Amino acid sequence: MSSMAEKRSSGGQSLLLLLIIGVAFAHLTVCPFTKVEESFNLQAIHDIMYHRLDLEKYDHHEFPGVVPRTFLGPVFIAALSSPAIFVLSRLQMSKFYSQLIVRGSLGLSVIYALWKLKKEVRKQFGSTVSMIFCLITVTQFHLMFYCTRTLPNMFALPVVLLALTSWIQQKHGSFIWFSALAIIVFRSELCIFLGLMLLVTLLSKRISILKMLSHAVVAGVVCLGLTVAVDSVFWRQLLWPEGKVLWYNIVLNKSSNWGTSPFLWYFYSALPRALGCSIIFVPLGAADKRTRVLILPTLGFIFLYSFLPHKELRFIIYTFPIFNIVAAKGCTRILHNYKKSWLYKLGSLLVMTHLLINAAYSGTSLYVSHFNYPGGVAIQKLHELVPSTADVSVHIDVAAAQTGVSRFLEVNSNWRYDKREDVKPGDQLMLSYTHILMEMDPIQISHYKATHRPLARVSGINRIGLNLTALPPFTLSLKTKLILLEKLTSST
Repeated sequence: MSSMAEKRSSGGQSLLLLLIIGVAFAHLTVCPFTKVEESFNLQAIHDIMYHRLDLEKYDHHEFPGVVPRTFLGPVFIAALSSPAIFVLSRLQMSKFYSQLIVRGSLGLSVIYALWKLKKEVRKQFGSTVSMIFCLITVTQFHLMFYCTRTLPNMFALPVVLLALTSWIQQKHGSFIWFSALAIIVFRSELCIFLGLMLLVTLLSKRISILKMLSHAVVAGVVCLGLTVAVDSVFWRQLLWPEGKVLWYNIVLNKSSNWGTSPFLWYFYSALPRALGCSIIFVPLGAADKRTRVLILPTLGFIFLYSFLPHKELRFIIYTFPIFNIVAAKGCTRILHNYKKSWLYKLGSLLVMTHLLINAAYSGTSLYVSHFNYPGGVAIQKLHELVPSTADVSVHIDVAAAQTGVSRFLEVNSNWRYDKREDVKPGDQLMLSYTHILMEMDPIQISHYKATHRPLARVSGINRIGLNLTALPPFTLSLKTKLILLEKLTSST
């Protein structure tokens, strides 16, 4: 009997894991393209895989970005993806599929760490909490959507989840090492989040200051030495990338140049959107002393990080799994008391219904997000409409490059793809391109009336309006965002 129960349990766990992978890959398939925030890591992975030691051809020399980023994450994902991409190259398949494999490998790294955390949740809180934790996670939009995106936060996320798992297990050494890796290599602001967890450990006297320092000093030196050694080679200067980012964002406070939000924005906007209906179960779950230990450093991190004016939802994505654990504990408390009263029966119905509402919101968000990548759609249209044997030189403007065009989409080796930004519309050099992929701006397009013709137009989101009489209750207004021009034969 126990053997059969174990098999059923194992089968259920496998189904949950497949569900998480399936949902993450569904998001990847529906939105296969990337945006400007993801470009450095994606281009870096491409260059590591296709240019290898020929550093002169690397994209970051021409387009370094506002601040330098580490190559350690891209090197890891490139290594993880290389067997599958080697098979693709042997089958002579498009590099576009390599982009999907790269992003899928990052997603699997996040899911691996998430699954390790889920196993520990099962040990600490029981099988029902761990199952509800998984169901909440897959029905929410942002974590599943972002987990395959080559953002610096996503490279840090698996490491943070492994650190969190070690912290719950009270494996202080591995917690400090994972924390050092996450903070020094990937995201320096994590010193607040992981530092608060370490502070809780120190205050509870589970580790002595001397023992903590013996791990922290060595881990810090190793991680700093690793990132400086590797990144100095790729950037061709002595460099600690995350140190530069820390100086730029915190000391100079230049991140505010990219927009600012009110102090409480994370609490009233980011968290409700990210957690969906699950947020209503967090207070109930926090009644348990064990979950309070988890949530207090989390809330402390968000509060302290709110002092930085520039805010984005992805900056606190590391906290979502913790909120989901607490929410799952709250849901389980209701479900376990199902037979006690009609109020608990109603609550159990609410638990089930909230997962469906989360899933509906996620599906709607994914549908809307599908229209956010006109650059990726446009470059694919170019490859569909123009024979691969044609002599093509295409100029890709900033608007297209920021909304989906990547080096993985430069699939024809005999074509010339150019993203240079030092030429003006109508310049002789611009007129020499056989194709121009540019923003839909009538004034700019007028420069090419005599030399080029429209080949394709690509739409993107213009406006989203609320419409309570429709299902889903919104209207999506699309507008032509990019235009693909082709040189007239007479002007060749």
